[in-house]
Amino acid sequence: MRTRTTVAFAALLSLAAGIAQAAEDFTGVWQAFASESAGPRGGPEFTAEGKAKVADFNAKYPNQVEPGAYCVPPGMPTTMTSIVSYPIDITQTNKRITMITEYDDQFRRIFLDGRKFPDDYPETRMGYSVGHWEGNTLVVETRLLSEALYGRVPRTETTVVVERFSKIKRSAVKLPNSPVATHKAIDDDVLALEITTTDPTLYSKPIKTTVYHQHLEDNAMLEYVCISDIWEQALDAANKK
Repeated sequence: MRTRTTVAFAALLSLAAGIAQAAEDFTGVWQAFASESAGPRGGPEFTAEGKAKVADFNAKYPNQVEPGAYCVPPGMPTTMTSIVSYPIDITQTNKRITMITEYDDQFRRIFLDGRKFPDDYPETRMGYSVGHWEGNTLVVETRLLSEALYGRVPRTETTVVVERFSKIKRSAVKLPNSPVATHKAIDDDVLALEITTTDPTLYSKPIKTTVYHQHLEDNAMLEYVCISDIWEQALDAANKK
C-alpha cells in the first residue's frame, strides 16, 4: 500500500511539474501586424563563403521564378517573420505546441517534453523544433532545415533558428499596424516573437527580427487554395490542346 501511494504521489508531482512549466498559454489564432529588425536594412551580412554560395545559385537560375506562385512554402524562418496577413492557429498542450499557418497550409510541431534533436530525421523546410520555458517565455530552437539559397533569408543545413515567445499588451508595441493586417483583434493581447537566425556558413552576424501578432477570433483562419488554382490552370491548358 505504501509503495502504491508513493508511486501515485510521485506521478502527481510529475504531472504538476509539467503543468507548472507551461507558464503561458499561446493557444488561439494570431496574425502578425508589425515587425522590426535589429540588423542592417540592406539584408543579412554574408560570410565570403555564404556570398559565394548565394551568387552561385543565382547564376544557375538568372530567371528566378517566385516559389510561392507555384505553392512552394517558404519554411523557416520566413514563415514566422512574414507580414503577409495570413493567421497562425496555435494549439498548446504540456508536451507539444502545434501550429497551422494559413500561409501555404504549413504546419509546425514544437516539442516540449525535453527531447533532444533526432539523428535520423530528414531535413525539411520547417525543420525540427524543441522548446523549453524560461519563466513566462517559451524558447524554441529549430534545426534540421533543408537548404534554400533564394529569398531574403537563405538557409543551409547548418542554419539554426531560436525563437522567444512571450505575451505582452498592445500598448507596449510602439509600431503601427501593417496595411495588410486587416483582421480586427479581439483583445489587447499580443504574441511577441523574437527570432534569431544563425548560420556559420552563410552569415557573419545573426539575423534578428521581432514580430508582433494580434489575437484574432477562431474563425479568422481560412483555406489556402494555391494548389487548387495551379491544378485548374493546368486543366485549362490541357483542354486547349
